Amino acid sequence: MAEHLHTIRVRYSESDQMGVAHHASYIPWLEEARIEWLRAHNRSYRQLESEGIFMPVIELQVRYRRSLRFDDVATLTTTATATGPTRICFATRLTHGDSLCAEAEVTVAAVDKAGKPQRIPADLAALMATTAPVPG
Repeated sequence: MAEHLHTIRVRYSESDQMGVAHHASYIPWLEEARIEWLRAHNRSYRQLESEGIFMPVIELQVRYRRSLRFDDVATLTTTATATGPTRICFATRLTHGDSLCAEAEVTVAAVDKAGKPQRIPADLAALMATTAPVPG
């Protein structure tokens, strides 16, 4: 399974007065995990954009299990699956030590600059054909 591990440290600005990471902080972390998954698999979002392929988020689902706190180091384990000729689902598990903190699925659509659906590049689709989402 082609997965990628990425770590983040919860910054003070991402937490509330009690030191708990704000739920909205997870969205940029998930974006970072998607971009790093692509980079780890010899693709970059910048490269896709230069080829005229953009990937807006069309669906986002997060299940919060345990709070992350200021200064916690979390591991984001991400896999990607093509769910159609133009869609990719990035599944990410956020853990802190042995604790599952959150599970998320972010679906993006491959589109051109005008927003018209585009096929996922063949090399990327082939890579994802051998992967599966992280079990939830």
